[in-house]
Amino acid sequence: MQKVKSAGIPRAVVKGTSSNTAQSLSDLGATVEVSQAGSITAQSEFATVSVETNAVRVSLGTPTAAVGHLLQPGDSVDLQGNEEVLTAKFISAVAGAHGALQITTEF
Repeated sequence: MQKVKSAGIPRAVVKGTSSNTAQSLSDLGATVEVSQAGSITAQSEFATVSVETNAVRVSLGTPTAAVGHLLQPGDSVDLQGNEEVLTAKFISAVAGAHGALQITTEF
């Protein structure tokens, strides 16, 4: 059994799907910033992303199908700090074989 350590106040788990184009966590549907009256009031400081199906690549920048850390189904990555949460991008490791992702951000 995998141990999960909470780093803050978690948001709901969001399901995302990788594509042939690099996507940020917000592109995948996760909440990374909370705004009120047009001003950012909170930014996510931690995120956990797990891969359910099909391999994906992740990078703090722009991954490609050949560049970035390879995550297989069953793997997960923890992103710590607002900079990592905002700059991490995910892409399908094989064109057309999109990965199902589970994403939890914490504030």
